[in-house]
Amino acid sequence: MDYIALGKNVKKFRLMRNMRQKDLAELCDSSDSYIGHIENARGIPSLEMVVKIANALEVTVDQLLSDSYKNPEVIYLREIAERIESLRFLPCKGYT
Repeated sequence: MDYIALGKNVKKFRLMRNMRQKDLAELCDSSDSYIGHIENARGIPSLEMVVKIANALEVTVDQLLSDSYKNPEVIYLREIAERIESLRFLPCKGYT
């Protein structure tokens, strides 16, 4: 796993949500210094912590790890296709 990319993504999504490290740490039952270590690739988080961070940032684990994949666009295309397929057979209001 590319911990540098993970850290950059954690920071990117945290800043997109106007969160401080302290805010994210509170949501993850962690310390702000540990979040800083993760963001700077000086700490290696457990899978459980990565999931907590993803939930706190309202992103998927895939989004945090996407730079670690060789072809991240395939993941997103697959997710989009699954969502389209799930909507395909929903009845439209006003039509019978």
